[in-house]
Amino acid sequence: MTGQPLTMQKIRMHSFYCGRSALALLALGLLPGWLVASEAAEEARSSASLLPPTIVAYAEVNHIGATLDLVLNHPLRERLSAMPAYAAATQNEGFQKLTMGVQAFEANMRRPWPEALATVADRGITLAVDREQRGLAVLVQSTDKNAIDRLKGFVLAIRMLQAGGVPAQEADYRGFPVHNLNEEFKLVQLDHWLVLTNRRELGKAIIDQYVEGTENCLQNSPAFAEAVQAKEPSDNADAVVAYLDIQAIREAGVAKKLFTERIDNYFGELALGGILANLRQTPHVTGRLKLDSNGMKLQLETPHDRAWETPREYSFGAPELASAPELLQVENRLFALSAHRDLSQMWLQAGDLLGDKASDQLTQTDSQLTTFFSGKDFGEDILGAFRSSLQIVGSTQDFTDTLPKPAIQLPAFAIQFRMRDSTETTPSLRRVFQSFIGFLNITGAMNGQPQLDLGMEVQDAAQLITATYVPEHEERESQRAPINFNFSPTLAFAGERIIFSSTTALARELVGLAPNLSAERRSQETAMNTAVILEAGALHEVLQANKQQLIANSMLEKGQPREAAEGEIGLLLDLLTFLRDAQVSLKVSEAQLTLDAEIQFNVEQVQ
Repeated sequence: MTGQPLTMQKIRMHSFYCGRSALALLALGLLPGWLVASEAAEEARSSASLLPPTIVAYAEVNHIGATLDLVLNHPLRERLSAMPAYAAATQNEGFQKLTMGVQAFEANMRRPWPEALATVADRGITLAVDREQRGLAVLVQSTDKNAIDRLKGFVLAIRMLQAGGVPAQEADYRGFPVHNLNEEFKLVQLDHWLVLTNRRELGKAIIDQYVEGTENCLQNSPAFAEAVQAKEPSDNADAVVAYLDIQAIREAGVAKKLFTERIDNYFGELALGGILANLRQTPHVTGRLKLDSNGMKLQLETPHDRAWETPREYSFGAPELASAPELLQVENRLFALSAHRDLSQMWLQAGDLLGDKASDQLTQTDSQLTTFFSGKDFGEDILGAFRSSLQIVGSTQDFTDTLPKPAIQLPAFAIQFRMRDSTETTPSLRRVFQSFIGFLNITGAMNGQPQLDLGMEVQDAAQLITATYVPEHEERESQRAPINFNFSPTLAFAGERIIFSSTTALARELVGLAPNLSAERRSQETAMNTAVILEAGALHEVLQANKQQLIANSMLEKGQPREAAEGEIGLLLDLLTFLRDAQVSLKVSEAQLTLDAEIQFNVEQVQ
């Protein structure tokens, strides 16, 4: 065996290089796993972990692909695209430019636009507003970094095209190029993220947090953490999840009218007083938007404390939380409202609830009503005779076999209360109603209006006091009668129920309804403070019956030709056929207030 002898130095050198080779081989073996782990860790980061704790409004738009698929393949889409208005819209200049933009986007992303959007934002889009910088930030996150690269390139290309070929100015911050799209908006790519903001300092804060990953972020903000933890577990079907820091907005003095102690509108107080009481104290609001083929539902939730209700206990119930009665069900229902409201308490405490102007007007009205009700105090004696349950309902009227037929055909409506003591209240209100009809006849005669004829009906154990307009001899078969002939004012008494109705027919129908709720229905409504429903089919019927009048009004108000007015009203009527109903409900518990708003589509009619 021949060769140079191994010295100790050579042995050491050989061992060193072998060790380095082994470490290199080990590193090469671990590198793919490390890259995957690092990438997975980045994707796991939420946008809330990148944003500063001074964010006051935050919204996550999720499931972009599923939402686009729902919209593009919705059962109503074929009907919508077949509408003449849709065809006309696709021919205008704005739509043509949009089409060209979409084509350019698809070419840049190398895939159809729905697939491109679903990919580039498969981990969501976040919109945030910062209170310190008064800035807006939009964050787009994707699992596909190449898609983010292409989206950034497309945005910069569009910007350069608009600037006449001049590229966007670029600056470096912590190793990331920041592009100035204009004097306000900056764009930066953070690997799998694309960030757009209109405040330089807000953009820096996001980049700093991305690099350093400190605990000082929105995700760890006590207010945000409390809001997120307080929410009930989601079924992951939320298209949008939102958060609003109400306390920070109040302290900043923004939207002062929303948090004022007193408002200047009586009916606004009646409808929204409970919500306003909550907003003056609650720390935050969280929201969810759900979408499916049947419709969309928005849910807003806030913490609630019964100590916040003062002086608006009339809206919640005292001392226990009270619930609204069921919504009234009638034929051809247009709308219905049901609420718990102590109207007597509200009227008597108006000085603490309403502004000076509204309070003075109410005091004057109270004096006039006291005179009208023969010296009885309106707030204490009249409203105090009713329980704290309010039900309002409206329905369409059928004038097919009715003469005279009014030129403008209005829906019927009624209000139902429950009396505390029907034996004492019924005779008094019956006399007041009869006096009111007499007053209408006197003032009507002075103004050439038709007269009302009083009548009385008995239906089972109920009593109806009716009033019917009497047409002049030459108007008995008129097809264009005055608007008065939409009405036949009626007061009905049925047990503890009292009904004020615009028509006798609706009063008869309400009297015939079962007055008691089933145990199952009551259990469902335990926490329901307010409920409202609007039926789109009935609304379409009302508008269709008055179509010519609506067209004439549009021509007069907007000065447009008849053809344009007809197209406008026709489009409104067509769009209404896509809807079934819209519902709003307010639920109140000891610790939470929940507002639900829902729109249901009319998918059943799709053939």
